[in-house]
Amino acid sequence: MDIREVRRHNLQRLMNERFGVGVRGAQSRLAELLDKPQNLLSRYLSDPSKPGSKTIGEDFAREVEVAFGLPRYALDSEEMPVNGFESNVEPGPPIVSAVRKIDIVGTAQLGPEGHWTGLDHTAGWVETYSRDADAYALRLKGDSMAPAIRSGWVAVCEPNHRLVAGEYVMVTTNDGQSMVKELLFETEEGVSLMSINTAYGERRTVAWKDIETIHYVGAILGPSKVLGRI
Repeated sequence: MDIREVRRHNLQRLMNERFGVGVRGAQSRLAELLDKPQNLLSRYLSDPSKPGSKTIGEDFAREVEVAFGLPRYALDSEEMPVNGFESNVEPGPPIVSAVRKIDIVGTAQLGPEGHWTGLDHTAGWVETYSRDADAYALRLKGDSMAPAIRSGWVAVCEPNHRLVAGEYVMVTTNDGQSMVKELLFETEEGVSLMSINTAYGERRTVAWKDIETIHYVGAILGPSKVLGRI
């Protein structure tokens, strides 16, 4: 299979794994999870030989991986793992219930170096899937994480989830700087981070002794998912 067919096949697999094979409304729930119109998801999942089908591009492929907690470029692999990752979160039954409310604890206005030093007060919440009882959300303003994360989008952070190389983390250092970065790897000395937008710097190494908190980013949601007064 070429990469276009691999991505389409893997997106179908992910939908079946999360919502069940042949379940009515599965495509609608997938569209909600990925913050895309259902008719667009239908085109992505359609047979490429049919009129109106759409190829899954680079940006959307990376968004799918973030939404499903997969390593970067997993969607491009013919042997994409879905259920093969360990987790330090207590395993539970498949998520089949309604989404849960997660409060937005603040709005982060990103500075020229891609980090912020304080949160503006905000109100509102998002509704999404998370098994982490301590999950919280941040509204991000600025272009230092574009195009993967656009200004006004919301990051759902899960403090109790294990860190996963190739995925996003929210890091706060002891000097009060906070940032969302891609985790490249971790060692006994610290973590290696990559800026999401390389125009704002590339690789950065931070020692464990300089880190106040580092939390896994479990989902990125569009502004339309924000509920309540902002």
